[in-house]
Amino acid sequence: MRRAAAAGSMVSRRTSTNGWLAEAWTTLVFRRRAVGSRLAWPIAYPAAWAWRRLVLRRTRVVAVTGSLGKTSTAAAAAAAAGAPFDPNAANYGSFLAAAVLRCRPRRRWLVVEVAISRPGQMRAYARLLRPDVVILTGIGGEHLSVFGSLEALAREKAILPLAVRRRGLVVVNADDERCLAIGERAAARVVRVGFAAGSDWRIEQASSDWPRGTSLRLAGPAGGLALSTRWVGRDLARCAALAAAASLEAGGDAAAVIARLADLSPIPWRQEPMPLPGGAWLLCDAWKGSWRSMQSALGVLQGIASWRRVAVLGAIEEPEGGEAAAYRRYGRLAAASAQRLLFVGTRAEYRHFRAGVRQAEPAAPALEHCADAAAAAAALRDELHAGTVILVKGRQRQKLGRVALLLRGETVDCRLRLCPARGLRCELCPRLRAAPAAAERAAPAAAAPAGPGGERMER
Repeated sequence: MRRAAAAGSMVSRRTSTNGWLAEAWTTLVFRRRAVGSRLAWPIAYPAAWAWRRLVLRRTRVVAVTGSLGKTSTAAAAAAAAGAPFDPNAANYGSFLAAAVLRCRPRRRWLVVEVAISRPGQMRAYARLLRPDVVILTGIGGEHLSVFGSLEALAREKAILPLAVRRRGLVVVNADDERCLAIGERAAARVVRVGFAAGSDWRIEQASSDWPRGTSLRLAGPAGGLALSTRWVGRDLARCAALAAAASLEAGGDAAAVIARLADLSPIPWRQEPMPLPGGAWLLCDAWKGSWRSMQSALGVLQGIASWRRVAVLGAIEEPEGGEAAAYRRYGRLAAASAQRLLFVGTRAEYRHFRAGVRQAEPAAPALEHCADAAAAAAALRDELHAGTVILVKGRQRQKLGRVALLLRGETVDCRLRLCPARGLRCELCPRLRAAPAAAERAAPAAAAPAGPGGERMER
């Protein structure tokens, strides 16, 4: 913690002024974890490989991968199996090796989330983990700038489920054609879970009760199963169903699975309901901004029909089909989902987004362009009353989760518009609140308007 606080203080001092040197320093401080992972991999990999084969021979490894809902599905799978899981843990490289090494030999289950960012990673992860169960959540438009196409991404993701041996289990999203195609090639037993008619475990019903959660009914080989979860939305219901089916197919007790999933809290920043002062509620989904996750979050908001619906929306990660067309499509969907829209992004992104919003019928919702998270939070002061739900959704680097912190009255001193700290929530970041000395030095510059948490707004 001392190192983190020191790093936060150093970043605060060096980002008090603009310039490429300040940006370079910020990037270096926040990406030291990824650099450390690469340096540790040559040592951590063989140690974890040996530990898995010599010590954890009786431990069953569940690996969750995909482009959407990995963390939620892994958390649900761990809860269903009665295994520990940390949603804040890194899910790549030497961190996966560390998860294996931390597992004790008497533990029956080890549940890990597996992420990739470039070609060639998944094969090493499959050899390291040697999974007994793989859950494939979906194939979406992430890392396309690196992989080049969805087909190339699907080939890389397929390595993990195809590595499961014949006595193992592969659980796939039956609503995703690419997942079904991968399942057909697997040597292990394959179980299809989803809303589709041909699913082995079919979600016959999923009804949300905002903000309490979702009730769903699964029809499977052993009959019907009624589940309730504190999660909201169709896609999170599928995540819970994938986890439940995997646990039951692996020999889990149905009553225990139902009870554990009902008690599972929402995952932070993944369609997380939060109460706000004044009686309003927040739907915080600021973790990532792929197009599929945008569709999912706006679909949840649209379903809360009896409430006043407001959305703070950021940029899309890797827009598909060209920026102009992607943002117009985004604007049309947003206009159908909310009665007031606040957009945080560049002028060009806003211009295209606004063009899509204006196509709404019969009338377009109110639309505002905000410079950053602080400006969006300040604009929402008049919305904090009962009967209002506010969606916060944007690109991960924008860290629009700061809007949630500000609306809850917390202090936010970070003024970065784009943050290099991937995989880190703002409330866990030492940069969020400046060190006292740095705050005192910054006090004379407080002429800028203040946001609802007392922070100075971006220039």
